This record gives sequence, structure tokens and C-alpha cells, in this order.
Amino acid sequence: MDIGGLGNAYLENAINQNKTDRQQTAATDAKKAADGLSAESNRAEMTEAAKSFEAYFVEQLLKEVKDSVNLFGDDADMTTTMTSDYYLDATISTLAKELVDQYGDSFTEDMVDQMMRNYGVPAEEVSPEE
Repeated sequence: MDIGGLGNAYLENAINQNKTDRQQTAATDAKKAADGLSAESNRAEMTEAAKSFEAYFVEQLLKEVKDSVNLFGDDADMTTTMTSDYYLDATISTLAKELVDQYGDSFTEDMVDQMMRNYGVPAEEVSPEE
């Protein structure tokens, strides 16, 4: 009786469940940040919500790019592929947050300005030193 396939099936299930949990967590975090906004929210809260959404969006974009590149790759050992995908997904999440922090300033600001208009939050004066 060969039970080698059973180990692979268990590993695949565990990795897929963890990926699903992480994706739901990222989406839930972005939704919670947006749901917590109101007319009483300040610019910092809106900026955090915008960055959370942006990071989720960039993460999904990078994962789609990764998946499309994988279509052209060699067929590797399933266990190795699943394990590397697991760690690569975690790396993509971190990379997405870093990209938003480093390069998303103008988009984040535009998004925050729009959210402030939508919620009727008065624009805060920004000092020339900033």
C-alpha cells in the first residue's frame, strides 16, 4: 500500500488552507479599515485604510503575475512547488506593503482626499514645512 500520495495530499490541503486564511485576513483587514471610517475620522485613519486597500490590491496583482509566469515553468516536484508557493505568497504580501509605503504616496493621497470628500471631512491645513 503506497501512502506517499497521502502525505502530499495532506501537505497540499494544509498549504491551501493557510493561503486561503491569509487571503481572507488581508481582505478582512482592508474591509475593517474602510468600515471603521466615518465623518469623524481623521486623515491618518483614512491614510491607513487607503494603504491597507492598496497593499491588498498590489498583492493580488503580484500574485496574478506570479501565476501567469508559472504557466511557462517546468513541472517540478509537487511538494517542493507547494512549499515554495507558500513562502512566496508570504513574501508577496510583505513586498506589496513595502511597495505601497515606498511608491504609493501620490495615489494614497489622491485616495485619501477623495475619501475625505465622500465622508464630508474638512480638509486639514498643511503647513509649508511639511
